[in-house]
Amino acid sequence: MRKVLFAMLALTWISGAGIARAQEYVLGPEDVIQVSVWMHPELEKTLTLNSEGSITYPPLGDIKAGGLTPSQLATRLGDRLSTYLRQTSTVTVTVSQPMSHSVFVQGAVAKPGRYGFEKIPGLVDVLSAAGGAVPGADLGAIQIIRREGPQRRTLRADVAAVLRDGDTSKLPALQSGDMIVVPAGVAGGTGAMSGGAGAAVIGQVNHPGLYGISEGTDLWVVLAQAGGTTDRADLAGVRILTGATQGRVSVSKVDLKDVLNRGARAPVLVKPGDVVYVGSTAGSGLAKTWSGITAVLGVTQYLLNVAVLADVLKR
Repeated sequence: MRKVLFAMLALTWISGAGIARAQEYVLGPEDVIQVSVWMHPELEKTLTLNSEGSITYPPLGDIKAGGLTPSQLATRLGDRLSTYLRQTSTVTVTVSQPMSHSVFVQGAVAKPGRYGFEKIPGLVDVLSAAGGAVPGADLGAIQIIRREGPQRRTLRADVAAVLRDGDTSKLPALQSGDMIVVPAGVAGGTGAMSGGAGAAVIGQVNHPGLYGISEGTDLWVVLAQAGGTTDRADLAGVRILTGATQGRVSVSKVDLKDVLNRGARAPVLVKPGDVVYVGSTAGSGLAKTWSGITAVLGVTQYLLNVAVLADVLKR
């Protein structure tokens, strides 16, 4: 009898601990929650916390939810609703998408995108959540781009080695907001191109050069192949030059800083023959020389001479 009682007490303690852990999740901006009120299905709502951590819950209006646990928010809503309904109501709040604790996965994975977790897991688990790496992915050269105030820092992770020896302690711990870039393998090594199908990467990257890519490769993957951006990179003004082989060049500007701050929307694709230019936050004189660059491209009428372009950008 004593053994049975002890087992029951242990089970109760474990269950209670599990509930406590679940309720320890603290709500933050962009979390998606489900609110339900007993006996009032018309008050069941799916809500998203705004950038200030508030929700708009009819008929109560704006409610501060950030910094509260789901149970604390449920109590606050219940207190406010008791006045509106003139009776005590049981309110339940559950987290359906914990997006305030999220990371971004780009590149050679089955399902690129943003992934939220109640607790940020390890890198291998995040890659698994993104559907795993696609064939040809370079798991030995994964990059983790991390915001540190206004700066960006790039960490390297050799997942291939970890999968071989099973020692996950070699991988850096992930933080909310990290951008994980899984590059595609390049035949022939870094900078090699297959059949001339490649893109040029110049400017503030660690290894400028020509890189073999397939039709429609994500910009993050191209930058990863070039060794990632330097500390001086101007991520808000990355430029992609397209159409050099036709003699008419179009220039598109990509704000990767906004992508990191707000999360990935649609992938930015780079095609063979494109040139990716990453400017410097220290100022590169690009504005003064852009008309000259365009003139050079217009005169050549054939594949862009990357060396000439790089020389012009340095002025």
